[in-house]
Amino acid sequence: MRGIMHLPGSEITMARTKIYPKYVHGRWRKLRNFFSFGLQALLFTLPWLQYNGRQAVLADLPGRKLYLFELVLHPQDTYFLHLMLISGALTLFLVSAVIGRTWCGYACPQTIFTQAFIMVERWFEGDRAARMRLDKGPWDAHKISRKLGKWAAWTVMGMWLGFTFSGYFLPIRHSFTQLMAGEVSMTTGITIAFFTAVSLFDFGYFREQFCCYLCPYARFQGAMLDRDSLIVAYDARRGEPRGKVKDQGRGACIDCSACVQACPTGIDIRKGLQLECIACTACIDACDEMMDKVNQPRGLVRYSSLNGLEGANQRLVRPRLVIYTVLLSLLGSLLCYLFIHRSPIGVDAVRVVQPGGQLALITPDGRVTNIFKLSLVNRLNEPTDFTVETEGLGEVQLAGLQQPVHLEPGQVVEDQVLLVAQQNLGRGGHPFKFVVRNQHQGNNWAKANFFIP
Repeated sequence: MRGIMHLPGSEITMARTKIYPKYVHGRWRKLRNFFSFGLQALLFTLPWLQYNGRQAVLADLPGRKLYLFELVLHPQDTYFLHLMLISGALTLFLVSAVIGRTWCGYACPQTIFTQAFIMVERWFEGDRAARMRLDKGPWDAHKISRKLGKWAAWTVMGMWLGFTFSGYFLPIRHSFTQLMAGEVSMTTGITIAFFTAVSLFDFGYFREQFCCYLCPYARFQGAMLDRDSLIVAYDARRGEPRGKVKDQGRGACIDCSACVQACPTGIDIRKGLQLECIACTACIDACDEMMDKVNQPRGLVRYSSLNGLEGANQRLVRPRLVIYTVLLSLLGSLLCYLFIHRSPIGVDAVRVVQPGGQLALITPDGRVTNIFKLSLVNRLNEPTDFTVETEGLGEVQLAGLQQPVHLEPGQVVEDQVLLVAQQNLGRGGHPFKFVVRNQHQGNNWAKANFFIP
């Protein structure tokens, strides 16, 4: 078994025991395949989609922009990303409270691609027993050919995965053109090579260790589940005591270990809910298949709750579900409101310290100057012209910015502007606004503070 062995006075990490999950048929396998194919199709298709002449989904790190179809997020729009991440986390909490780690078993990329790599491994090396025999056997021509064929297929898969993953950070069509022309830039090549290597290591070798030791979700799932949450569980009241088919007085479990052989993380579901269980339901299909063979009712291993296993009443509506639902509704409404009322103009102003470390300078004619770094963002999908004005300071001269300011779609411009005001405003700070106007798309503003020494 894997894990930590506790010895008196020391703690030793045992070596990994390779897991050979057995392929099982069943209704849950069909459902899992349906989600797997659908999500993979979405993952591989999404970066190729175009929207208004650009890639629909792209995290443009050099340009500091995130494209999500109509939505274009800039560094000034991180609140959108924060709200979406919080909404995603709450959705995960809600799903977990209702039906356990379904995300892990049916939608997590780690599970989906690991299963894809295992499927290819099965094509070359056979099912569980054949793979175990092959690994224990000598390195003859048959074994070498099987292993080389598997790793060749994995390498192709890893390269395609690496290219696709990199397509979410680099324009994928441009990268594809580079590959076809044999003129791959260093940035593109390093990015693709990195994702390819990570794919091969993670899905080909590391596999279940990521879920068991690195993924934080397994650690805090206990805080999200309650006694009414559905989990993949073994019905000990019906199954115990275990025994062979011909044993008298045994329970429904014939101790065939089919559930253990099918588990991709190598656990025994009969020991109860464990951190390593990813709710893939392979053990349910394996047990149902065995129950059919011995003419026993299905459901010895099934989706149930702790209360359900004990015969107690199960509640569908619980306080935590109500809280999660209310919070998700509020966040969803807030996101919709912010998106609908989002200004097409992004503006931000930061004071710049002047030469000599001073916040302000006084000109020979008695006027006061402040310098600000002004950032302007065009959030529209079309080029437009902006004008910049000030409000709250009276008559102020604004220099250093050529107006009107022309911006292409998604373009960000950062310029230093000089404000010159009369000293009769009085000493100290004077709040005002930079107002950015567009004739057809409305306006936006940023608060600032004009300082007079």
